[in-house]
Amino acid sequence: MADDKREPTRALDKASRVMEALAREGGLSPADIADVCGIPRSSVYRVLDGLADVDWVTTDEDGNYALSLTWLRLADAARASRTEWSGARPVMERITAATGMTSFLTVAAGDETVCVECAQGHAIDSVILRPGRVLPLHAGAAGRITLAHFNDERAERYLQAAPFPAYNENTLVTAEQLREDIALTRERGYALSDEDVTLGIGAVGVPILDSATGEVVASLSAGGFVDEVLATQESLAALLRQGVSEIQQAASN
Repeated sequence: MADDKREPTRALDKASRVMEALAREGGLSPADIADVCGIPRSSVYRVLDGLADVDWVTTDEDGNYALSLTWLRLADAARASRTEWSGARPVMERITAATGMTSFLTVAAGDETVCVECAQGHAIDSVILRPGRVLPLHAGAAGRITLAHFNDERAERYLQAAPFPAYNENTLVTAEQLREDIALTRERGYALSDEDVTLGIGAVGVPILDSATGEVVASLSAGGFVDEVLATQESLAALLRQGVSEIQQAASN
């Protein structure tokens, strides 16, 4: 009887892992999904059949699977329900208008950051992050400011998985590199992305902390052409901190 009760949970776990794989990469064959998720291929086919039945995945002519457009509607609904960020959009638009850079609001989700809002600047076509997309904690200003504000135990737990995949030669991938970056980020109060995700693109990120617990829950960042970011990083960080204060004040009203 206990096994019968756990079966739906196991099925949901498999479906969740498949959907997360498709969200990260998309265009995956059942064999690719089985390898990425560590799920038997027979189970992958059953999960995909179920997801297709409810129009949550689509297939192309090569038999590769991707999330359907239904997820855009679900993502919009999920974003709209996050009332604590309802005041973020006008703040981000002012930051983008003042700097010309793209501003991002991301939330911490396990070992990743998820972009939930974006105000487009002049370098948007060169920036990898978009609403709904995720980045790991070891790369980019949003991820590394989040990692830096974990407590030491939680940060070390994350670093045990190093070395991490690199986006390019500038990505910090070793535990030693990231420990140094954590210390530097904590000291100056902001994270600096210097072409560690996309060549030619930089970003500055500051944390958004829970007022009750002091834990990091999100981040506000701005990115654009790297030379511009490096030249204005201090003033950009100050502008982002002011933005965080405004967002938190709006959430408390």
